[in-house]
Amino acid sequence: MIIDIDKLTAESILDDEVFREIFGCENEIEKARLILDLTARAKQLGVKGKFEDLLKAYKKELGKTATLSPAPVSFDGLTDFSGLDVQMRCGNWICNDNGIRTTNAFGGEVIACYHPLVPVQKLINIETGREKIKLAYKILDDWEEIIVDKEVLASSTRIVQLSGYGINVTSENARHLVRYLSDIEYMNLDIIKAYKSSSKLGWVKGSKSRFLPYDKEIVFDGEEKFRETYNSIKEVGSEEIWMNLVKEIRKAGRLEPKISIVASLASVLIEPLNALPFILNIGGETGKGKTVSMMLATSCWANPGENVYMADSKSTVTALELRLDFLNNLPLMLDDMSQVKAKCGGDFTDLIYMLCSGKGKDRANANLGLNRVTTWRNIILTNYEYSLVTETMQGGAINRIIDVEAEEGYIFEDGNKVVEIIKQNYGFAGRRFLEAIEQIGWEQIREWQQKAYNRIKQRAEEQGVKKEEKQMLPMSILLTADRIATQYIFEDGQYLDFETCVNLLKNQGEVSENERAYEFIQNEIAVNISKFRPDDPVTGKYRGEIWGCIEDTGYAVIIKSIFDKMCERGNFSPKSFLSWADKRGLLDHGPGRLLKQKRINGPNSWCVFLKLPDGSLEAVKEDIPEDKFVEVPENLELPFE
Repeated sequence: MIIDIDKLTAESILDDEVFREIFGCENEIEKARLILDLTARAKQLGVKGKFEDLLKAYKKELGKTATLSPAPVSFDGLTDFSGLDVQMRCGNWICNDNGIRTTNAFGGEVIACYHPLVPVQKLINIETGREKIKLAYKILDDWEEIIVDKEVLASSTRIVQLSGYGINVTSENARHLVRYLSDIEYMNLDIIKAYKSSSKLGWVKGSKSRFLPYDKEIVFDGEEKFRETYNSIKEVGSEEIWMNLVKEIRKAGRLEPKISIVASLASVLIEPLNALPFILNIGGETGKGKTVSMMLATSCWANPGENVYMADSKSTVTALELRLDFLNNLPLMLDDMSQVKAKCGGDFTDLIYMLCSGKGKDRANANLGLNRVTTWRNIILTNYEYSLVTETMQGGAINRIIDVEAEEGYIFEDGNKVVEIIKQNYGFAGRRFLEAIEQIGWEQIREWQQKAYNRIKQRAEEQGVKKEEKQMLPMSILLTADRIATQYIFEDGQYLDFETCVNLLKNQGEVSENERAYEFIQNEIAVNISKFRPDDPVTGKYRGEIWGCIEDTGYAVIIKSIFDKMCERGNFSPKSFLSWADKRGLLDHGPGRLLKQKRINGPNSWCVFLKLPDGSLEAVKEDIPEDKFVEVPENLELPFE
C-alpha cells in the first residue's frame, strides 16, 4: 500500500490518488479492507459523508467506462509472439511469449493470460450462419489450434471452458481475456480473415459439385471428437496396390465385398438423387470375413482401422445420431450388430427407423430454444450373424433394409492379407468416384438411375411378383453406383449380377405388416396347439392354460386377451390386423364388433374367430379317437406279454 492512512488529512483523503489506490487493487478482499480503513479514517476527520459520496461517484464512472480494462485503445502496439507467422495490432496490450497483460486507468497491471493466445481465423458456418473463432495458443514450445463458438469467447463465465484444453483461464482473469480477444479481433479485421465453414461432411449446402473434406475453401469446424474421423479421410499409400487388390477380390465373384464397396461409394448419390437413407446388411456366420468386407468398403474413403472411421456399435443412439449428422453423405459403418441387440430388446425396429429417417429428434437447449436439428442422407452398412429383418419387425423398417445372406465358405481367400494391405493403402476410390460424377454429370446419372429402376420393375413383372417401391429405389441407386465404379474406376467389367440384386428385394407380400401378422398368429397357434385342445377329448375339459380352440369349420378361436398378447409379442396392432382380416373375409363375428362370444370350459368369453388357410387345419389339429384306444397290427412285437 502506497498511502499511509494515519497521515491522511480531511483534504488529502478526498484526493484522486486515494481513489486510484482503491480501484487499482486487484484483490477484492484487500480492496474491501482498504475501503473500510479509509471510511473509518474519514469518520475520524469528520468527512465521512463526502468520502462515501466520492466513492459512489468513482464506482459509477468506472462502471460506465470499464476503466479496469485497458485504457483508450491505441493501434500502435504489435504482438511479439515467437513462432507465429503473422503480427497483429494489439493496442495497449503487451503480447509476447511471457503472456498477455496491460495496465488499468490507475496504472495497475491487468493480466489476461500467462501464455501466448491469439485469434487467427473467423469461421462462418454455412449450415447455421453462426460464427466460430480459431484460436492459436502456445503453452510450452508448440503452437496449438482450437475452434471455439464466438459466444463462448464473449462470455466471462463460459470462456473458462477453454481451461480444458490447457489454456490458462480462470474466473479471476476471464473478463480480461474476453476483452483482449474482442480488442484483437476489432483491431485486426483486415488480418483475421473470415472463411466459410461446415461441421458436416459431404455435399456443401446448396451445391452439387463441392464436397467436404476435398473442398479446401471450406474449413471444417466440427466437434473435436470427430476430428480423428475427419483426418482419417485421406489418401495414404499406393493407389496401384489398393486397386490391384480390389480388382482381384471383385474378379473372385463373391457378392459380399462387391456390393459393400458399391454401397460405400453409392452413399454420396443419396441426397442428389433425392432418396432416403437405407441399410445394407451382410448376414452370415461369424468369422467368415464380414468385418473384413466392411473394412474394405471403408478403405474407399478412409483409414479402415478399428475405432477410426468405423463406428463403435456399443455407442448410444444419441452418439450414432451425432455421427450420422457429421458424416452427412458419407457412409456409416456399423460393425457387429449383435452388440446392439441387447440394447434394442432383440428387435431393431426403432433403431432402423432412427438410422433411416435422415433426421434427428428436436431437442431444447438451456435457453428454452431448440438446438439445430441433426440431418443426414447416406447409406448405413451393417453386418450381423443373421438377417437384420426379424419376424416381429414392422413393415416400414423392413423396407429400409437390403439384406445380403452370405454365401457358404470364407468371403476372402486370405482375410489377414486383405486387412494388412488396406490398412496401409486407402482413400483413393472415394475421390475418384466424385471426379467421375463431375465428368458424367447429374443429368446422365439420373437417367441411368431411372433406367435401372424401370429395369428392376420390369424384371419383377416378368417373375410375376411385385417388389416394394421403397426397395427398388435404393437398389437402382446401387446399380447406378456400380455402373459408375465399374466403368470409371475399376474398368474391369465386373458388374453386380442383376438377377441376384433383384432377388435381394422383398416382395410386397413379404413386407405387408398384416400379412406377416397373420403368419405370426398361425405360428403361435401351431407352437402352442396344446393350449387349443382339451386335455380330455371325451369330456372336452381343460386342465392347463386355455388359449382357445380349433373348430371343424376351419376357424381358430382365440380368447381376446390371448390374442392381444400375441400381437404384442409380434409387435403388431390388434385393431389394424382385425380390420385388415375382416376386409378379406378371414373373420367370423357378430354385428357391431369384430369379436364373437364362445363358451370354452366355463363362462362365455369374447374371442377372435380367425379363419385358417386351406390345408393348415391338419397342421394344427390332430384327430384323437374318442375311446383313446389305438389298434395295432397283429404281427407287431410288443415289449411285454
